[in-house]
Amino acid sequence: MLRKLAFAIAVAAAILWVVGCSESPSDSQMTSQQPNLEEEFGGYTATDENAAFGDDELLGAEADYADYDDPIMKEPRAQAIMSHRDAGLYHLRAIWGRLDYDSTVTEETDWSGSLTISRGVEIIRRIIRFEPDQDSILERTQRNLIEWHSITTVHNDGISVDIFVPPAVPDFDTTLVIDDDGQGNVDTAIVVDITYPDPVTVAFETGPYSATFTLEQLAGLDSVAQLDDGNAVAFQAFRLHRVPCPRGFLAGKWGFNDENEGVFRGIWMEQHGRIAGYLRGHFGKNDEGQKVFYGKWISRSGKFEGFLKGRYGYHPAADASDRAHLRAGGWFKGQIYSADRVEIGLLKGWYKSAEHPVKARYFQGRWKLHCQNLSVNDDGLEDEEIDHDTGDGR
Repeated sequence: MLRKLAFAIAVAAAILWVVGCSESPSDSQMTSQQPNLEEEFGGYTATDENAAFGDDELLGAEADYADYDDPIMKEPRAQAIMSHRDAGLYHLRAIWGRLDYDSTVTEETDWSGSLTISRGVEIIRRIIRFEPDQDSILERTQRNLIEWHSITTVHNDGISVDIFVPPAVPDFDTTLVIDDDGQGNVDTAIVVDITYPDPVTVAFETGPYSATFTLEQLAGLDSVAQLDDGNAVAFQAFRLHRVPCPRGFLAGKWGFNDENEGVFRGIWMEQHGRIAGYLRGHFGKNDEGQKVFYGKWISRSGKFEGFLKGRYGYHPAADASDRAHLRAGGWFKGQIYSADRVEIGLLKGWYKSAEHPVKARYFQGRWKLHCQNLSVNDDGLEDEEIDHDTGDGR
C-alpha cells in the first residue's frame, strides 16, 4: 500500500488520463469544441483530426490496455470449442475499483477473485491497469476458469474476456425393458431418457462483490454496482456473431469545464476491447429544454469516423434536486451518423457526473453499426430509455 500511495503522490502533477495510479486530469483540460446545442450535429464537421484530437491524456490511455497472450488458446479441447461453427461467442469487460480516479483514497481493496463459466471456454484478451509486481493473472489450469490477484486504491483494474459456449448436446440414457407374463409371452421395449445440460452461467467472484449472469443477460449487459465504500464494479458485454458486424465499447470522462460547459471525451474500443479510436463532445439543454449531446468519433490515426448525437437523462425521480441528479448520474442514448448525415449505428450507456468545479467523473457505454445481414437485436441498444426527469436539472 505504501508503494502505491507514494507513487500516486509522486505523479500527482502528471497529465496522464487513466493510468492505474496516476493523477486525474484537471477539468480545465476537458474543453469542448465550441459547444453548440442548436445545430444538427452540434457544430462538428466531418474532417480528420490529429490523433486523439491532439490530447496527450487520451493517448495515455493506450498504456492501460495490455494485450494478453492466453495459453488456454493452445489447449486442444479449447480450440475445438472455439472453432465449432455452432458455439456461442460473447465478450465481457469487467472493471473494479474506483471508476473515477480519487487521489484521497489510501486504503487498499483486495479484488483477488475469479471468473467462471459453467460450461465453455474463457480467453483473456486484455488486462486493464494491472500494475507489474502487484497485479497478475494466476496460472491458468482450466479453460472455464480465470483467476487473478488485484489490489486497488485510487483507481481501478479490469479484464476483457472472450467467452465461447459449446452447443448444448443432450445426454441419451437408454434402458431395455422386458415384460414377461410368465406364460411365454415376452414383450421388449427400449425407453430413452433425454437430459439436457443446465443453462450456462458466468460467475464473477471477489471478496468485495460477486455476481452471476446468464447468457441472455450477457447479450445486453451494461451495468454498474456501487459499493458502500466508494468502490464499484462495472460490467459490459455483447453477444458476438460469426457474421462480422462492428460493435464495441466506449469509456471516458463526463463533466464540466472551466466555462461550466458540459463536455465528455474518451476512448472507442472494438468488440474485443482493443482501443480503436477516440470520441469527444458536449452536452446540455437546448433552446427547447431538451437534454442533448453531440460528439465526434475518430480512428486511432485521427480519421473521421462518425458524428454522435442523442439524448441523456437522470436516474433519480423528477422531484430530486439538481445536486442529487448530478451525484446519481444517468443514462445516454443516441445515434452514429456518417459524413453524409446518414444514420449508421447506435450508442448507449450511463454516466456519473459531478458538480462544477469538482473534477469530471466518468461514462461507460456500448456501440454498434447497423448490419443488413444481421437482424438479431438482443443487446438492448434499441430499447427505449424512459426519462423520468421533468425538472430543470442540468
